[in-house]
Amino acid sequence: MNVSVLTGLLVGCFIVFVHRPGDSLAIAALEIIFCLAFPCALIEVMVNRSPQNAGIDFSRREFSLSRLVRKVIALWTILAVLGFFYHAFPIYRSPFYAPFGWLWRISIVPMLMLSLVYLAAVDMMQDEPKDALWQLGNRFFSRPQQLSAAEGNYLLGWLVKGFFFPLMFCYLCGQISDLRQFEISAFYALSSLRQFAGISYDLLYTAFFFIDLIISATGYIMTFRLLGTQIRSVEPTVGGWLVAVACYQPFYAALYTSYLAYDHDRPWGVLLSDQPVFYTAWGLMIILCLSIYVWAAICFGIRFSNLTHRGIITTGPYRWTKHPAYISKNLSWWLVSIPFLPPDASPWTAIRLCTGLLLINGLYFLRAKTEERHLLRDPVYREYAQRVRDHGVFRRLRFGPR
Repeated sequence: MNVSVLTGLLVGCFIVFVHRPGDSLAIAALEIIFCLAFPCALIEVMVNRSPQNAGIDFSRREFSLSRLVRKVIALWTILAVLGFFYHAFPIYRSPFYAPFGWLWRISIVPMLMLSLVYLAAVDMMQDEPKDALWQLGNRFFSRPQQLSAAEGNYLLGWLVKGFFFPLMFCYLCGQISDLRQFEISAFYALSSLRQFAGISYDLLYTAFFFIDLIISATGYIMTFRLLGTQIRSVEPTVGGWLVAVACYQPFYAALYTSYLAYDHDRPWGVLLSDQPVFYTAWGLMIILCLSIYVWAAICFGIRFSNLTHRGIITTGPYRWTKHPAYISKNLSWWLVSIPFLPPDASPWTAIRLCTGLLLINGLYFLRAKTEERHLLRDPVYREYAQRVRDHGVFRRLRFGPR
């Protein structure tokens, strides 16, 4: 899977930055998402045989117009509700969300039409065609009753996609813009180690989050049962949702500004600007952390999404710890912001800034714990978690009985 991800990323970057650099940011984002999704989807179908594991039998041909009508009604109703909220909430009319607004307007009609073909194909091949979507659609033809667990899980899955995909897509557009403005020719005019380290750091820092956002945006789109990448379950607790969405806009901005601010105007680059050797070494430590963070994201392929279970990842850095992305990203924030060395050299300022970052670290700790609690319902994850406890990099940090 890692090879298919890297292949898709390379082809997508060539198209977006070399072959078609004049495309709009939204179109460029779609191009690179497609370049990543296509080879990964082939691997899921041809190598991993994920559709068969998800209850898809390609030899089955049992068509039911009644089932299809119910599924179409349910799906179109969900999309209509999403469209209403995108139109009603002022945040989605802000300039930041303009790329997604354009995408929604041009894609909604084709998406509705293509959904007919997709739902018909999946319905014919499913081992259990009367799934959660059918149950939701059947409500239009039956007496009202309480939502089943499967129906609630399906609706929560759409809530996850409806909230996170627009955010990741617009962030991705911003990262494409930043990378397009980067001048490679700047490397030819370098005259010192400090300049080389600084330009390299800026490029890699932007590129790593660019890769992370491509994988994130693609993951929220590619939730298809026909590929075996559907959402199996969604975080069922309010606490799990709160600690997750608190780490993203617009909620994070309010929390950070009011309670969790830890930045100051002398981060590591300013502090070490006149010490090229230490500057380079410190920058390499940050890049190492972000390399692990991106490596963890690459391992997901097209299965990435928050608050969901779409298969257990045990490769890459996940062989050694259950949360390599959270650990490496939180560590990088300490290295970037150095809140323990404030400009005024006041210990009280240092304590205040460090407390803010520690609270953010605590927020991610809670995310990790709620995710573990959710995934522990799967015996595959329980076996994996035990293996990491016994052989992971942090096994010697545990206290108490094994």
